Amino acid sequence: MKEIRVETEIDAPPESVWEVLTDFAAYETWNPVFTNADGELHEGGTVDVDIETTKLPAASITMSIVDVVHNSRLQWIGTVGGSWLFRGVHTFELQALDGDRTLFVNHERFSGLLVPILTRGLRRDYEAMNRALAERVEGGSAVEVTP
Repeated sequence: MKEIRVETEIDAPPESVWEVLTDFAAYETWNPVFTNADGELHEGGTVDVDIETTKLPAASITMSIVDVVHNSRLQWIGTVGGSWLFRGVHTFELQALDGDRTLFVNHERFSGLLVPILTRGLRRDYEAMNRALAERVEGGSAVEVTP
């Protein structure tokens, strides 16, 4: 099992961050990792995403949404060739901070035989996604936090 966790403070309230994070149709305009997304935001729903990373060819995966807590948490699960081959449980968390700020946590747990191959360079990609989200929400000045 492997985990990646990237945290970024965003100078905006969780509601503003949530609005951008859950607007799947707009991903193509700001998200460098999930470059296209189409689906409905509800538990049990699915989201078809196009994924682009710096170390691997682009891919399309259908994510199953397993948890939605409005303005707070979105979690989906994606597999490649079955859970035994590759499975990612991806969680996006928004924690309110003082001064209408948000701690955005981008966290994924991976399992399966292909983990060493399919997760190369992914931390940097998720860092880029966090920066892009912050810039989209508040026009810049994101602060990365190392857990």
